[in-house]
Amino acid sequence: MKVCILLGLIVGCVQAVNAQSVTDQLIVALVDKHLPQVLHQEKSTPWEMGTYDLTVNKTGGAVFSSSLNYLSLTVPIKIVMTGQVNKEFLGQKILLNCSSEIVTEATLNIKPMIDPPTSKASVAVSVPVPDSNLNCDGLILSIKPLLEQLVASKKQQWEQKIEKDILTMFKQVGI
Repeated sequence: MKVCILLGLIVGCVQAVNAQSVTDQLIVALVDKHLPQVLHQEKSTPWEMGTYDLTVNKTGGAVFSSSLNYLSLTVPIKIVMTGQVNKEFLGQKILLNCSSEIVTEATLNIKPMIDPPTSKASVAVSVPVPDSNLNCDGLILSIKPLLEQLVASKKQQWEQKIEKDILTMFKQVGI
């Protein structure tokens, strides 16, 4: 009898783990299918040293985890920055071509609040910026502060867009 109860608990746990894994795989598949390859892009943006182009690309599949209150998605990204330094140094006009590639991960923490028909979600976006440099024909410029400022200025916009997309999805499925 005790062996049967223990065996039943083990089978129940294994089924729960498999169900969670299948659910995780389904969520990741949906995110990967609907998340665009290019996550953010800027062209000819002025900054103190000249102008730059910046593209943020998804570089791999999302990783999903959840808790009682949150869904968390982590997406590997690559930031590609190119541009030109166009400054005057010691009375001479200098034009340098620049480029940089930075690899990091963006994390979305989503707190769904299911209460049909007024369901909604709260989203927090996190993009850690590693030490980053822009190579301008041998002149090395730190761009970590610039990238941190970009994340800080765009974060609320990104969060609001994702919240709106989730709300649209909730309405489509009737929750």
